[in-house]
Amino acid sequence: MKTPLISIIIPVYNRAHLIKETLDSVLTQAYTNWECIVVDDRSTDNTSKVLAEFCNKDSRFKFYHRPDDRPKGANACRNFGFELCKGKYIQFIDSDDLISKNKLEDQVLLLAQNNGDIATCKWGRFEKNLNDAVVKENQHYYNNYNSAKSLFDSFGKHGGYFPSHVYLTKREVIIEAGFWNEDLIINQDGEFFCRVLLNCSSIMYEPKAVAYYRFNNGDNTSTFDSYAKNKAAIESWKMINSYLVNRIAEDDSLFVKRAKEQMYIKTKFKYPELIDENRLFFNRQIWRNLPVIAFYYNILSKIKSKF
Repeated sequence: MKTPLISIIIPVYNRAHLIKETLDSVLTQAYTNWECIVVDDRSTDNTSKVLAEFCNKDSRFKFYHRPDDRPKGANACRNFGFELCKGKYIQFIDSDDLISKNKLEDQVLLLAQNNGDIATCKWGRFEKNLNDAVVKENQHYYNNYNSAKSLFDSFGKHGGYFPSHVYLTKREVIIEAGFWNEDLIINQDGEFFCRVLLNCSSIMYEPKAVAYYRFNNGDNTSTFDSYAKNKAAIESWKMINSYLVNRIAEDDSLFVKRAKEQMYIKTKFKYPELIDENRLFFNRQIWRNLPVIAFYYNILSKIKSKF
């Protein structure tokens, strides 16, 4: 059987100290029919030198600079890489994360045998190297799903999420879903993969593969450490809610409610003006947190729970 080409797309900026590990995890894949497109967001360190070494070592690595006419940021780099790629399946990886040696092989086999749209797998966290990695076992969302709604309901009911490099996705699904949103500065992967998953007829889980997420590297863009990031996070979840309304007619789902509760807690004391500006979006959270109303709400909730 002819093996399909997998396109691995990696945006990078000033990661000369980390990108080698990521590229090594690509180079050592058991599956060999891949191309790895790395798009540099105009780094100022030795990232270009490291990338050139890998390109000289293996022609499957392809290195590009973000064009001057494209906006700065990882999303623009991902979109540019996608425009250049030729694979039937797409693997996005951040420039500090890793994947297990069998990830591509096992996931592409699963998708090919079942004509699947997207595959997930186990994932874990690590700080310095895989010796300190902790893989999340027996998670509720480690399952096959016949719809995005089923997966989102699981996230909403029990919590949890998938980092973006868990997914191996059929190219056509991404074309249908649309490119990465280049205006978002946080939760870009959540917004993007919400659209992707909503365009999938099935979501398949591969238990043998693992995606490793690096944390505490000093420049994690996922932290809510500024007004701009908090505002962007709220906007991203407004978008996600609108997608769920338009595609599956579900407004304020458990998935969105859980996210809003977390954002409300993170935002209400540090940036109360954002809560005020988004009163309609946070209406339920504001109402539940008014002292007098909250007292009666809790009583009513206890009464309802008895019946």
